[in-house]
Amino acid sequence: MFCTAFAERVFYSLFYSEIMDVDESFISTGIDKFMRLLYDKKRIELSEASKQLSIPVKVIEYWSYILESQGLLKINYTLTAVFLEWIGS
Repeated sequence: MFCTAFAERVFYSLFYSEIMDVDESFISTGIDKFMRLLYDKKRIELSEASKQLSIPVKVIEYWSYILESQGLLKINYTLTAVFLEWIGS
């Protein structure tokens, strides 16, 4: 149940503003901003996303695991950094 509701929320937050021409600042949560950043950049380092959004790394990491389980992003680990890659449509 959670996964389906979350996937619907993800879709809604990404595409509703484009379809209805709604101002993004009207209703926006931290994860909405995170997903928009990923959607726009396509690939970003975990720590850079944390800095740009002023959200703790642990929170971004947790959201990333959820989004990865939903098939929206891929987490790539290197020796020195963790990269997040948007793979959603």
